Amino acid sequence: MDRAGEITTYSRSDRWAFLVERVIILMALAVSLGGMGTVILGDSANSRLATVYSLVHDGTWYIDRPAAESPNPFEVNTIDKCSLNGRLLSTKPPLLPLAMTAEYVVLRGYFGWSLEPGKDLKILFQIMIVSLIILPYFVGLVFFAFLLDLLIANPWQRLLPLASLAFATQLPGFSTQLNNHTPAIALLIVVLYLTLGLCTGKLAPTWWRFFGFGLSGALVFTLDMPLTIFVAVSGIALAIKFPKSAVLWGGLGMAAPLALHFGTMLYVTGSPLPVQMRRELYLFESSAWRNPGGIDALNEPKGTYFFHMTFGRFGIFLLYPILLFGPAGLLWTLFRGEKRWRNYYAAAVFCMGLLFAYYVFRTNNYGGGAYGFRWGMGLMPILILMGVPLFERIRTPKAWVLVALLLAVSCYSAWECYMAPWGSCHEWTCRWIFGLPYLDLSA
Repeated sequence: MDRAGEITTYSRSDRWAFLVERVIILMALAVSLGGMGTVILGDSANSRLATVYSLVHDGTWYIDRPAAESPNPFEVNTIDKCSLNGRLLSTKPPLLPLAMTAEYVVLRGYFGWSLEPGKDLKILFQIMIVSLIILPYFVGLVFFAFLLDLLIANPWQRLLPLASLAFATQLPGFSTQLNNHTPAIALLIVVLYLTLGLCTGKLAPTWWRFFGFGLSGALVFTLDMPLTIFVAVSGIALAIKFPKSAVLWGGLGMAAPLALHFGTMLYVTGSPLPVQMRRELYLFESSAWRNPGGIDALNEPKGTYFFHMTFGRFGIFLLYPILLFGPAGLLWTLFRGEKRWRNYYAAAVFCMGLLFAYYVFRTNNYGGGAYGFRWGMGLMPILILMGVPLFERIRTPKAWVLVALLLAVSCYSAWECYMAPWGSCHEWTCRWIFGLPYLDLSA
């Protein structure tokens, strides 16, 4: 890794640690690839595939067809759609479906594979997942290892947080599924690596790093808009420290993804705003959102909702207690740690606070029919990073026993998520502790 003005020599023990680090990343990649035997087509995948199918076969972003024609095979199997000008559109942001469309055009042209019913759906879908989900996930783990290298001097002490992210969070379960969160989180890790490296002086402030920050940050926005709060705060930090480079090269990096995203939205919907901000588009006559059912029909008090997304039946800290190192690391840094890190912790807490506030007051279903609090995935690498001061201080047998217990529970949840990432209320926390949530069936 290129550090600013630093030459490092490594001992034999360090080189063994680097080897184990690579083994962890390759094992995580193998786990993801091993999950490709079963293709799961839920609402999220079908909504995007409906757009891909319409763009290639019908030449339009609209995913419905006239009544006299056979319906779009994916549109009829998703509720993630809205109505504009009497036609149906997918509710998913456009860049991931555009990337899928580009791949489909190439594969259809070279191999003749088709998304038509009964044709080559499985192989096409698997290739899309490998290239657009698993590959970014692998890159994200590599950059997470780079990031830990910036923060932890002893390479052996980096292995536990790396393994925790790779095997004890929600990420491995969704790395085998078509979703926007996995590539967005990978890009966010790149953003954090560049931000911390540049701000601490451990990475040289070259133009291409600022360009990479802008490109990665803009792609985070186009894939998972709420996570952009971390990009925005990171951009402010870089602009304060490197105003010219951050604005010029960072802005140039952002230009293409943002232009493509907003240009597509404007072309398709007549507005640059995401359809998620236009609730009226969801309430067409046959929409499932007019009379939601199942997990989408929840009507919990906001305090209850917040509890269950943190420490309750879908709670990220109960399902993945290794993440408790995050708030524990925050407390350590505030009262006993180095003062120079406190601003970084303050920024992380500020961003997480805004995200939780947004989800508490603007949503009601924990991310729909998915394992755990699906929208909390983006917080998991950040919480692990916040725990770095304590990961470095695990010494005693009692401490290792506690870590082993936290890891065991977290890995079990990760395994359950890997085996069944989609579906409502099948977490062990629902089965063994809290039971099913109250569903509002009065609507």
